[in-house]
Amino acid sequence: MSIDNATKREWDEARKGVEWDQEIDRLPINNQVGGNHYNHLKIQPIEYAYANNLSPCLTDVVQYITRSKGEEKDRIKDLMKAKHSIDLELQLVYGCDKDGNRIGKYTKEISI
Repeated sequence: MSIDNATKREWDEARKGVEWDQEIDRLPINNQVGGNHYNHLKIQPIEYAYANNLSPCLTDVVQYITRSKGEEKDRIKDLMKAKHSIDLELQLVYGCDKDGNRIGKYTKEISI
């Protein structure tokens, strides 16, 4: 029996005698606020990012490309967000513009 194709009866039969740890169900990593675009995944994007020490920008990239599903306009929007996060990584970490030209890490002047 594959867990992916199990019927309710097969699932119930397989779980007989197994105590279900409901505390695990309540962990933040097993719950999602505001949607369900990561629920079907084998590993959450945030778990991957932490395990691989990704920067905030690259963590966003993983999240955007992972959830890039649904209607075409939504997929395009998520891919554009991922592209923007890559451009931010290039600028803030490597001091480059989106074409790889050196521009320095901070290009916007602010006054306080």
